[in-house]
Amino acid sequence: MKRVLLCLVLSLFFANPGFAVTEQDASGTKAQLIDEYFSHIPMKRMLDEMALELSKQLPPARRQMFVDTMGNRVRVDVLEQAARESLARHLSVAELRLFVEFIKCPEARSAMDKMKYYMADLMPIVQQEIIRAMQATPAQSAK
Repeated sequence: MKRVLLCLVLSLFFANPGFAVTEQDASGTKAQLIDEYFSHIPMKRMLDEMALELSKQLPPARRQMFVDTMGNRVRVDVLEQAARESLARHLSVAELRLFVEFIKCPEARSAMDKMKYYMADLMPIVQQEIIRAMQATPAQSAK
């Protein structure tokens, strides 16, 4: 409950018009906040964990090769740059501040660390549903 109250207080504080950042200052402030976010959740670590979880969907004999390939071939810098640009484009300074404050909380870090399991559970079902929907589309069009 204390964490919820802290997040609420922080969001009210950062939403205060007196705390507003000018648009000119916003890009620099956003960049600093995004840097701080990635210092807590490095893209490389996130990708390594994702590859490990995704590999569990493969036959055991192919898992290590998949993890190695993902670790050696995926351009982390390209993904991180895209993530930085997306965060800057879609989140305000106040939202980024709150996000960074959130990720500093031990409970938030724990929850974020568990998101890989959530995504690993969900992705096969999402993929199955997309395939099912794509296969059903021609049948429905013919009617």
